[in-house]
Amino acid sequence: MAHRWHYTRPMAYLVLARKYRPLAFAELVGQEAVKRTLQGALETDRVGHAYLFAGSRGTGKTTVARILAKALNCEKGPGPEPCNTCSACESADRGSYADLIEIDGASNNGVENVRTLRDQAAYAPLEGRYKIYLIDEVHMLSKPAFNALLKTLEEPPPHVKFLFATTEPHRVIDTVLSRCQVLKLTPLSEELIAKRLGEVFEAEGVQAGEGVARELARRARGGMRDALSLADQVLSRGAENLTLEDLTSLDGGGRARAAQILEMAAEGDRPGVLQALPVDEGQEGEVLGELLDHLRAAVLAGLCGPNVPHLQVHAPLPEERTALVELAKKIGGARAELWLTDLLTARERLRLLPAMGRVILEAALLEMCRDGGAADLGVLVQRLEALESRLGGAPVEEGEARALAQERAPRVQDSQTSSLSGSAAVSSGEDQGKPSTPASQSAVTSPSTGTLDNSTGSDSPVGGPASSRPASKPAAAPGASQRVRRRANSAQDAWQGFLEELRKISSSLGRVFERQGSLLKFEGSQAVIELRTLREDERGQVLDRRSGRQIEAAFEAAVGRPVQVQLQDTAATQPGSEDAFTSSVRDQFDGRIEE
Repeated sequence: MAHRWHYTRPMAYLVLARKYRPLAFAELVGQEAVKRTLQGALETDRVGHAYLFAGSRGTGKTTVARILAKALNCEKGPGPEPCNTCSACESADRGSYADLIEIDGASNNGVENVRTLRDQAAYAPLEGRYKIYLIDEVHMLSKPAFNALLKTLEEPPPHVKFLFATTEPHRVIDTVLSRCQVLKLTPLSEELIAKRLGEVFEAEGVQAGEGVARELARRARGGMRDALSLADQVLSRGAENLTLEDLTSLDGGGRARAAQILEMAAEGDRPGVLQALPVDEGQEGEVLGELLDHLRAAVLAGLCGPNVPHLQVHAPLPEERTALVELAKKIGGARAELWLTDLLTARERLRLLPAMGRVILEAALLEMCRDGGAADLGVLVQRLEALESRLGGAPVEEGEARALAQERAPRVQDSQTSSLSGSAAVSSGEDQGKPSTPASQSAVTSPSTGTLDNSTGSDSPVGGPASSRPASKPAAAPGASQRVRRRANSAQDAWQGFLEELRKISSSLGRVFERQGSLLKFEGSQAVIELRTLREDERGQVLDRRSGRQIEAAFEAAVGRPVQVQLQDTAATQPGSEDAFTSSVRDQFDGRIEE
């Protein structure tokens, strides 16, 4: 007798994220503000025609939209909760309800798709009160598709509701956003996720050890779906009793590993940080994420204290927050800021060069281990003050002079330049910063040539029209810039100070010198200013005797001593005539003037 085989289709396994998806607002974890808004609108019959749910992955955007759609078409409603027992609710849960049309924005993002939707929206619903369009990942629609939807979205038929979900609301055009009620779903806290995971483990008959649910919640980074997917991954190994050791196989050591790496980096332990990385490559992104999260939490704890509310998600236990404060003290504020930048840069490089992930991660960690990578702010202030006092002509303390000499020593050895380029560098930079002081005070080592420089002034032109005038130096601390300008009397500082003082005395005269003037020469108690392309009215104003007194008064106020100012009008200078700048160039290079 021949046997007849009866084939039975095996029942597909339903993942935890789908099996335990909330079916009512009461089952929704977190998102209290969104729930109150939607339930209040259902109770008062003030439901809008378009809603946009925005939030990161796994926060419940599509779930909330489906619950709202069920509540609108529930046979016992509309009310603040769907009954989940009528045929409309059950059909919606099975995905077979005719008046709930779910559309994937990524694969239906063209104008033709929107035109089809617009034509179908004109027809009345088949079963329920409303025809509801739920468009997931709506930001994937093209701009022409968005524009084709605008009219229908602004004035839809009374039986049509639009529900949009997106993880990137900034990619939705403003004209669509303005036609929707935007509800933002926030990442869930570790406490809420851990509580929900405990309920799921209990329903599945799984014994989870202490800290397992919280560790899974931490790794989920605010997404319930991610937490349930991680739980699925662990349960698929067949273990009925879960422990923290079972979770290390997912991505390594997690928070403990991040804390260990940061501790060793603070101590400069380069071999230690490299050995602490996972042996198998491919987890660099997770390691960088863990380091960034833990370092950020340490910075918050160090700056704001252990009880700051922002730490409740990352470190809910008091001992964890205390450890973060100690880590912040060990690292230091300035170095922690640099580390954050290094890790963010490494993550961006990892996105661009995923095949070089391990090299990028190791290079970032080695950079973090460098001794002296972040100088203390007090040390920097001392160095600046020492440099400022030297530029101002004041005697430098012996300790400061030694520190400056040690800093400049490597640069002196590496700077071997020709005499012409060296003299040009000194003329344009170092000489302009020299005060008019005795040679004993002004003789310093030039950073560009490594030779002694005793010059006291500069013949290089400073200022000029807007197209050629160099940018002014960044402002120093209050009082410091004033002190340098009063005492250093460099050409650049003297010119900027002169313009500032002249604008105070006469704003119109100051504008003329700022636009058309440039300092050709400033040496001792003499200054030569060149004026270009003056109009007749401007020339008359500049050459006025009263203006001359104002100009010299402004220069005296800028440099702190009387200065005789000579003005040169280029329009009045005949070809071949020898102005002060031309004469200085001729003398310096032993040349002659040819017409």
